[in-house]
Amino acid sequence: MKAFVLWGAGSLGAAQVGMLRALTENGIRADLVVGASVGALNAAHYATHPSPAGVEELAGLWLPVGRHDVYPLSLPEMAQVLVQSLPWHPLHGALRALGALNYAFPVNPLTIEAVATGRRSYLFDNQALARFLDRVLPVDRLENTKIRLAVLAADAGNGDPVLLSSGPALPALLASTAIPGLYPAVEVDGQVLMDGGVARDTTLDAAVKCGADEVYVLSPGFSCRLPNLPSNVIGMVLHAYNLLAEQRMAASIARVEHHTRLHLLPPLCPIEVLPIDFRQTADLITMATEATSRWLEGDRDSRPACARLLGDLHPAHDDPPPYPCRPVRHRVPRSVRRRQGNPARGSGR
Repeated sequence: MKAFVLWGAGSLGAAQVGMLRALTENGIRADLVVGASVGALNAAHYATHPSPAGVEELAGLWLPVGRHDVYPLSLPEMAQVLVQSLPWHPLHGALRALGALNYAFPVNPLTIEAVATGRRSYLFDNQALARFLDRVLPVDRLENTKIRLAVLAADAGNGDPVLLSSGPALPALLASTAIPGLYPAVEVDGQVLMDGGVARDTTLDAAVKCGADEVYVLSPGFSCRLPNLPSNVIGMVLHAYNLLAEQRMAASIARVEHHTRLHLLPPLCPIEVLPIDFRQTADLITMATEATSRWLEGDRDSRPACARLLGDLHPAHDDPPPYPCRPVRHRVPRSVRRRQGNPARGSGR
């Protein structure tokens, strides 16, 4: 059984749309799709419409999001949004610049106050996100897709993986995207669930346990070449979350690669886009389409060019190191040097 596995990476999940486009254009179709977090939305849409036309519909859902900031990244950018709204829509521009109109990360001062006083365990309501998903989801129940679909979530109490393959689609997607601390956990069939990215199993583990013996791994990658670290809390949380997701997928690959035929699609690299920045959606889709098409024309079983993203930290001797190796210099405190003496000047006083 052939499976596609997808997981979350915020705005970088747009790259999976380009990968799905190239796969479908080359006649490669899955028997099972397993998704988590934003990858669950991509998986649900593909499983419902597994055709080139269906992938273009999915791209059409992503592109409007790419034309605005889902969450302001910095004070200068907030000011830029406000200035662009003048002189015609100052109130709308102010609300948008402050994040009050965002459907993914809507800034609500009352919610922030509740978090600060310990009356809430999450920053953002999921009501606006629920309305968005209700509008764009192509299917109302998970079992009604053309290709078998499984959405991975995690038990909020112990992190056990919970694979949802039947029942209403909306609560399943809300549960799988409920990043701890950012969104509230979601109750599904009496069980409190959160983002599938923190489950003990990855989407790859889940696919293999479902019987897949051939798996295409659609890695969204992570922000590997940022000029600066994220300047706000949400950006830093999502960046760290993506780093952790790639490391966990690398461990999963090591567990199953000896008894499963794996196709590791090339992730985009380098990436200078934060997972909270949706302004480069169109570019991510296009670049992922081209990279996957080139990979399919060559050796499909080869490792991606940026294997570091999938945990291959031991390149061949003829290959350049996947990341710069710098010696670590330990600085000895001055008080210790006084006690030990300086070898260059002789020991003691």
